[in-house]
Amino acid sequence: MKEPYYAYSTIESVRTGTALELAVEGVPVGGRRTRGRGGAGGGMFSGRGGVIPPQDVAEVSMNWLSGNVDVRMANYLCQAQQKWTLTPVPDAGGYPGSPYFKITVAGTDHTLAVGQDAELVVLPSFTGGLEQLWRFDQLIDGAWRIMPRLVSNTEGPVVLSAVGSSFATLTLFDPASDKQRWLLKTP
Repeated sequence: MKEPYYAYSTIESVRTGTALELAVEGVPVGGRRTRGRGGAGGGMFSGRGGVIPPQDVAEVSMNWLSGNVDVRMANYLCQAQQKWTLTPVPDAGGYPGSPYFKITVAGTDHTLAVGQDAELVVLPSFTGGLEQLWRFDQLIDGAWRIMPRLVSNTEGPVVLSAVGSSFATLTLFDPASDKQRWLLKTP
C-alpha cells in the first residue's frame, strides 16, 4: 500500500481558521473529566498531571454513526474526527505531478465524498468511486484549492468552500474569495 501524502493533517479554512471535521460528538482529548470526591486534589480543575496522549481513534470512533455522516467546521481541538489522511489513489488519473487523492479520517476508512445532493458527506469506506476522489491545487499564496473529481447537477467545476465558521459546502471557485482557500497542517 502506498504511503499517505499527508498523514494526520488538518484541513483548515483560511477564511475562518476553523477545521473540517466529521460531524460527531467530540470527546475531549485526555478523556472526559470526572469530579473529584472532595478534599485536596479533587474537583473539576484539579488536573491529572503528566502528558495527555493523543486520542485513540479506534476507541473514540466506537460512538460514531456506522452509515454516512455529515461534515462540519469547528475550532481545532486535536480530536480524532478533525484529523485527515490524504492518500494518492493509483490509476485514478490526475495531471502531471498531482494524482487524485482520497481523504479519510485518520486511522479509519471513513472517506470524504460528494453525496447525491452535491453536498459533502463522509462515507463508511472508500470504494474508489469518482465522487470520493479529490484534486489539490496549490495557489500562489500557498493555500490549497480542493476539488472533487465528479459532481453531478452543477454548472461547472466546484471546490470545497467554507460557509461561516461552522459549515463547509461545494461552490464554484472564486479566485478573489478566501472561502475556498485551505491550509493543510500537520498537528
